[in-house]
Amino acid sequence: MTRLYSIGDVHEMTGLSVSALRYYADMKVVCPARIDRQTGYRYYDFDDIQRLKTVGYLKKAGFSLAEITVVMEAASEEERRLLMSERMEQTQKQMKRLKERMSMMEWLTSQNPAPEAGHESYRIHQKQMDSRRVWMTETAKPCGVEDFYRQTGVLMAEEMADFQKMRGYLLEETAFMEGKKLAIEGSFISGGDCVSVEKNQSILPKGNYICMTTAIFREDKWIRALSRYFAEKDMRPRIILAVLKHKDFYNWRHSLYEVQILV
Repeated sequence: MTRLYSIGDVHEMTGLSVSALRYYADMKVVCPARIDRQTGYRYYDFDDIQRLKTVGYLKKAGFSLAEITVVMEAASEEERRLLMSERMEQTQKQMKRLKERMSMMEWLTSQNPAPEAGHESYRIHQKQMDSRRVWMTETAKPCGVEDFYRQTGVLMAEEMADFQKMRGYLLEETAFMEGKKLAIEGSFISGGDCVSVEKNQSILPKGNYICMTTAIFREDKWIRALSRYFAEKDMRPRIILAVLKHKDFYNWRHSLYEVQILV
């Protein structure tokens, strides 16, 4: 005679709560071997207990109850393996999304702390730089940052997709030197190691750059300081870049850029 176990016994043997066992029975996932018509008590046999353990494994693997029912009622082992493979592929995609979220959170955390003291002291220094391959987005004519984003709507999506890459702005030289103001000609995102120039790609040339780190959108003191420096040295910029160094997500005007001017 087959031995039967009360719902309390099954709870102790499987660790599943009594309410979960009743829910599984109501959902036809694992039904008790017998229900006493007079008392309504539910009794399970050993096969039911093994099925309940399998349900527990599948739940830990991320299957919903509906999916668990499909897996357990599969017509063949081949069908069951196919269902498991599909779940594994979905889990891998979820893991990729979670890794992307974690990477974004780590980057946000690294950007949020207050920058070190002395970053915005208008200190001018020189730096030798190698060539850099970038994807460049340019405008028909130089403009302010709001007009630039309005003209290049795809830029926002590019920034979100490649948030960890080097990025910045190409600044217009005449406005910088003569108008003493900031005008944007284009923006760029790092393209990796240098290779031959292709469509929409540019090479930021190697050479000696005059640099300063400052919040370029907060005020224009840095423009006056650098333009005065070039006037005193009787030099003309060949290219003016503003490379993002510290993103302030709560006040974009406070984001720090390293202004890099090729001479």
